[in-house]
Amino acid sequence: MITLAHLEQEVARRTGPFFQAAQDSSVPTTSTTGSAYMPGLRSSAVLGGPENLWLLRRGVLSDGSPVAAYNPQDRTRMVQSFDASAGRVVIDRNWYRAMDPSELADFTHLHPDQELRQAVLAGLRRCFSEDTLPALITSGYGDIDLTYQYPWITNPSQVTRVQYGWYKPYADAPFEATMQQGHVMLRGTSGSTAPANVWATALRPAWTWVNGTESLSGPVDDNDQLDVDLDYAASAGHIEAWHLFPSHMYAAAAGNLQATQEMAAREFTRQSLIYGPAPTNRIGFSEVVSLPL
Repeated sequence: MITLAHLEQEVARRTGPFFQAAQDSSVPTTSTTGSAYMPGLRSSAVLGGPENLWLLRRGVLSDGSPVAAYNPQDRTRMVQSFDASAGRVVIDRNWYRAMDPSELADFTHLHPDQELRQAVLAGLRRCFSEDTLPALITSGYGDIDLTYQYPWITNPSQVTRVQYGWYKPYADAPFEATMQQGHVMLRGTSGSTAPANVWATALRPAWTWVNGTESLSGPVDDNDQLDVDLDYAASAGHIEAWHLFPSHMYAAAAGNLQATQEMAAREFTRQSLIYGPAPTNRIGFSEVVSLPL
């Protein structure tokens, strides 16, 4: 399991400048003026700092514990200027509540909510895993409406296998998945000779399984857990960022701060071959066979 925040941070590393820094713990600021003091960024060298990056507060301290009184209105700011000698970050508008001592912040190239999260969610729609599901027969001779039971099944090609059984999947069965009025219908698996139970194996998009249960909205909270490989999902989010926000992505790539679109596409293809569902090579019977009682 990975969290949505963990996935966003990994995509942020691939889409431009990204780093983390914590508010000073020894000399904390109680002022709501738009600044923060981060000793981890202090330097006497003339280097590029966090200017024009987005500062994202997730409401966690550097040790991972939650901030006592986190205000969601302070979540996103843009860095206006930076004093390297003092490690002082000046943001574009004041806080509602100043950063707590040791509070951690992410610095990202893409806007955390309008760009980074959108790329991550679009990437999750590219990531699939096989899931075996009970397919309820509502009529002795009727087709099985898979979309009605599992709204995320929207394409016949998602259905890769059908099995009969009494208490668990036992034997493969012939089937035909077709579209009917926007729903995926399963044919050839019902009738007077069909056993009591049918299971369908389908390609499940990663956004539909959140916190160990079905989800129709996808992840919405930083701490939401996803059952998907981190590199697989991050590479998908990376290539989606190129599709959705090409101007920002080209700007970072031109400065050699991230991979090019071609490199991102090759990486997603590689991760898909490792973690994506493999093409099926099973052969089913042409007719239903009897099961042991």
